[in-house]
Amino acid sequence: MLEVISEKLITIAEVKKILEEKAKNSELDSIQTITLEYARTFTKINEERVEEAKKFLIEEKGLPEEIAIQILNIMPKSIEELRTILAPVERVFTTEELKEIVEKLDEYRIID
Repeated sequence: MLEVISEKLITIAEVKKILEEKAKNSELDSIQTITLEYARTFTKINEERVEEAKKFLIEEKGLPEEIAIQILNIMPKSIEELRTILAPVERVFTTEELKEIVEKLDEYRIID
């Protein structure tokens, strides 16, 4: 049985990047292959800019890391979608703040 040494929250885009790097050096097992295909299908943010986007949400907007990760996985396109993701956060966001977040997410979004 494997021992968990540490845990870290990561986005789907980061999973994609990690597995693509691993695939360059060795063969992926079946679960890793399926996970990589999922990540390729559902990544909605440029993996090169994930850290920048995380920093914006966590440091500038004061969001908990768990919520920031979910926002970057879902990449909401509207204030209403974003409001739903932010429901567990105790802080109340103004419509202007939400609009700013959605507009910033658009800068990081992979074009569908």
